[in-house]
Amino acid sequence: MGILTAYASSRLNFAGHDASGYAEIIKSSIRLAQKLAIAKRAASVSVTFSLAPFGGCTVNGVQVTGEQCDPLPNGVSVSGLGTVTFNGLGRPNVAAVTTITVSGGDVIKVICLEPETGYVHEETAC
Repeated sequence: MGILTAYASSRLNFAGHDASGYAEIIKSSIRLAQKLAIAKRAASVSVTFSLAPFGGCTVNGVQVTGEQCDPLPNGVSVSGLGTVTFNGLGRPNVAAVTTITVSGGDVIKVICLEPETGYVHEETAC
């Protein structure tokens, strides 16, 4: 049983699984920021993807203005857009389709953010 466990655990791709899960966190955080901006008719609500600590968040990760931070898992990296700000109409501050890439292990997730509508979706390329 021990040999089987050692063999199986070496085959598991934890970083790839974490990257997939973190991509979902990023997409839902972008959607939350957009909904909060619309609901509050706020001048701006932001979601930040940072690899350095930032306001109120003691760990690296994703944070929506005024919400809890989601930490970046070990072995996962995020590149692309650093901050998205939505106005009271739910429009993001991007001029063109914007890409956020989440990678870990052998998994690469590409998240696309559309200008004007703020539509967030996952594709192989934007």
